[in-house]
Amino acid sequence: MKKVPTMNMSPKMATAIHTSYVAAAHKSSINSVEVEENLFAILDKLTFVAESDTVILDYFLDKLSKSIIARKQTFVATNMCTDILHVCMYITAWLNEKYDAELDVNISARRKALESELAKMLKLADAFDPTQIMDRFGIRFVLDQGISKCCFLLTKIVNVLCNLNRQDRRDFLEYLKKFDDYTQYRIQKILDIPMSLEPLTRKGGFNFDPNEYPDIELPTQEDWEIVKHLSGNMKYYFDPKWNGYQSIHIILSVPCIPGFVIEIQFRTWKMDMHAENDINASHDLHKDEVKPYTQLFTLSKEELSATNIRFFNSYKNTQNDKDGIHHAKVFYNRRMNNISL
Repeated sequence: MKKVPTMNMSPKMATAIHTSYVAAAHKSSINSVEVEENLFAILDKLTFVAESDTVILDYFLDKLSKSIIARKQTFVATNMCTDILHVCMYITAWLNEKYDAELDVNISARRKALESELAKMLKLADAFDPTQIMDRFGIRFVLDQGISKCCFLLTKIVNVLCNLNRQDRRDFLEYLKKFDDYTQYRIQKILDIPMSLEPLTRKGGFNFDPNEYPDIELPTQEDWEIVKHLSGNMKYYFDPKWNGYQSIHIILSVPCIPGFVIEIQFRTWKMDMHAENDINASHDLHKDEVKPYTQLFTLSKEELSATNIRFFNSYKNTQNDKDGIHHAKVFYNRRMNNISL
């Protein structure tokens, strides 16, 4: 287990951040944007003696202001994610027909939880890192096949969406001719957007011990050959992290919505089960370095009872958190295989 790092901010600042978040939540009644706006208004009035605390607050407020702008675009951004996922379903169907790929994939789209986003932004600010959040919106592909099929699907989706391979784009458009005019129009409208991949590479986490997780499938050199041309634009976690976490992450830039990017992940079903259920690799537990910041944006039972945010009254499950304050908001989920059409 990794050691939890020490915060750079002072205990006084950490307490002030939590107190401000509680006050912002108590002032809010509608959704996450209102919480952020109230939080910004409170924090913007704070001053700290320590210069490092001032720098951290400035960095955090910069990220918070950009998050507010992005979350105000939630309606159009959610629609865009949904439309891109819709196109990816047809790309999967095309691959199953043209290559007899027999892909069986569950595709879901989600918006990052507010508290998770705030914690991640504060962690970056506490490290004096000006980097902005890139995974506010995400699409995840989970395949009931091995690593090579994941690599194949990733490459073809990127080729079509970003027009990196003209023949793949032409073949896909030819395949679409079997469908009605509206379907072709809806997909072509998305393909006309000049999407591109953001620069992205893996940072550390290469000390995986196969003896600790002997059942984990490791990638072959052939798997790497399929995707190596994207090495500067992906986090290649098929070579597992120390805790057995496996996935490929890419960031898709969608310029028709200013500042909008989507994190896209590819996993096998076994990888997804491990990531969601293993005590060390689960989303809630494996990121030890974020835990101290997450705690600052978590309401106690008493603090939560005093809030009046619509559709949010418990941390228990998504049924009690419809807007995605604590739980990620899954807004689209489809399965595609060779008998879906």
